[in-house]
Amino acid sequence: MREQEPNDPSDPEAQSHVDHHEAAPQVAVSKGDSQRQPLLVQQGLDTWELLIAKATRLLSETNIDGSWVASFTELTRDVRELARRNVDLALYVLIQSNGSGVGHYSAQHSMICLVMAELAADWMDWPAEEKQALALAALSMNVSITTLQDSLAKQSFSLSDRQRELINVHSAASVDLLTKAGVAEPVWLYVVQHHHLVLDPEDGGDAKTGPRLAELLRRVDIYTAKLSRRVSRESVTPAMAARDACLGASGHPDGIGATLLKVVGLYPPGTFVELANGETAVVIKRGEKAHTPIVASLRREDGGLLTQPERRDTLRAGLTVRKGVEPSRVRVSFDHRRVLACVAASSVRP
Repeated sequence: MREQEPNDPSDPEAQSHVDHHEAAPQVAVSKGDSQRQPLLVQQGLDTWELLIAKATRLLSETNIDGSWVASFTELTRDVRELARRNVDLALYVLIQSNGSGVGHYSAQHSMICLVMAELAADWMDWPAEEKQALALAALSMNVSITTLQDSLAKQSFSLSDRQRELINVHSAASVDLLTKAGVAEPVWLYVVQHHHLVLDPEDGGDAKTGPRLAELLRRVDIYTAKLSRRVSRESVTPAMAARDACLGASGHPDGIGATLLKVVGLYPPGTFVELANGETAVVIKRGEKAHTPIVASLRREDGGLLTQPERRDTLRAGLTVRKGVEPSRVRVSFDHRRVLACVAASSVRP
């Protein structure tokens, strides 16, 4: 590992009051994970890189027709299958990519939304056809502004009137593109159309498929956007993202919020934390409970860099998570392969 040139980090924002010590939920694992072949780290990293590049090219195309829909459906299937083979690796790769950089922003954002939404849908035992429609909607919800989103991620100045207009109408514009290309699946189109609208409880959202899926995607969209970096805005800690996406009017996680915290944890893979011993670490695997992830420590309490990433189980006394850390405050460059090798480490040095 090598230390990056220091930036001028802003003051840390106040942590959300999501309580991760009292009655912390277990982290849920997708029901089909154990039935698939294990995915080697290097194979997974290479395959995710290829899929991100493919998604960026496909979602940036201007000629959206029946052939495009077939390719898009195949891409959605490949993303779902790769994520299911190693959910922690999927979360790590996609959160790290959008939390620490601004390349391929739009495609990576849609992909992490797909992964998180499907984890939640799996946990809630939603039917296969609903999960299929949800996945297709998550990956296509911003198809009308893919290029714009990638540009905005690198833009340091305020939105122009034209950019704001395109953003305001992008849900309807995406539906229009999909419909003209031959997509006729009503739930898929409904979720894309409504993924920014707050669900009205009086509208029967618990019973109606479209509103229920759209509300889940809206929450995931907010949560993952907060974890993503842009030139004009740094990514925030998981606790702050959860405050905006998972808490209901009472100030506590509501049904969807609680489900998201169950399936990804309070500190998802790919995010950074400070441990009770003062070390700074990156989360590499969800733990037994929402607040006890497996992490790879990168920096000592005194600020010095560890020569090798060190595996830490935050369930152990003295290694608990003290708080989440914004990526902009970490300022450490590291090799993902070496970090992820800690997942399989059999021993932990205190």
